[in-house]
Amino acid sequence: MTDFKFVDTHVHYWQPSVNDWYPALRSRPIYRDILPGDFPPSAGHVHVSAVTAPGSVLEETRWLDRLRGETGFPSAIIGTIDPAASFAVIEENVLAQARSSAFRGIRVFSGFDPAKDTTKKLFRLLAENDWIFDLITHPADIPSYLPAIGESPDTTFVLEHAGWPDGEESEQFRQWREAIARLAAFENVDCKISGLGMVLRTTDPERLRPWVETCLELFGVDRCFFGSNFPVDSVAGTYTDLIAAYREIIAPLGSEDQDKLFAANARRRYRLTD
Repeated sequence: MTDFKFVDTHVHYWQPSVNDWYPALRSRPIYRDILPGDFPPSAGHVHVSAVTAPGSVLEETRWLDRLRGETGFPSAIIGTIDPAASFAVIEENVLAQARSSAFRGIRVFSGFDPAKDTTKKLFRLLAENDWIFDLITHPADIPSYLPAIGESPDTTFVLEHAGWPDGEESEQFRQWREAIARLAAFENVDCKISGLGMVLRTTDPERLRPWVETCLELFGVDRCFFGSNFPVDSVAGTYTDLIAAYREIIAPLGSEDQDKLFAANARRRYRLTD
């Protein structure tokens, strides 16, 4: 690719010096102000919410809207909800976040029960409005999502962090592959190749290669795209090193397929414009 463009489908902005909305991260070195200028130039950023302070999600969306007005970023917002709330409250919070023109859907980091009746209603709400459910799960938990996904063919799901493998031992790889293959069978599930640095603690392309190539094999080029998961994946190396690794892994692909993985698929899925 001579004209390289990267739409990063998984970044986290936060500004704890002003807004302390992320108490679960306070003890970690990444808990410092992270703003659009801390990333290399990009064709787009999808911010994924990581708030954990009660009631902070709507404040975060308003802050992101102001940031977007000042910097042009984020290009899109994936918000969140309290999975323990009633559906009436969940719906109210989703609709409030959707007042932002950058809102594209939600993800829930923990406590989400795919078998609950509120989950079915939530997936229906998302489908009716062409919003995304960014799915965060580990291989062992994937089977619990299959019935709900099967009953929600009009809802768009994006599997975050390539299914968040538990490690790179051969048995862990086998279990991960079998689990994500079951998700790949649903045409309404895309795969976000992100978070591998967080799991493997490396940006070495040869260590990342089997995971990336398996995602492409199972989901196909048209249903995959890359995300950095920065600043979290900085535990593995630099942003530049991570993107260079992805580029090296998919170098054998044609330029059109490379562009799909780095930009075109993300623009389509998150409804971005140049």
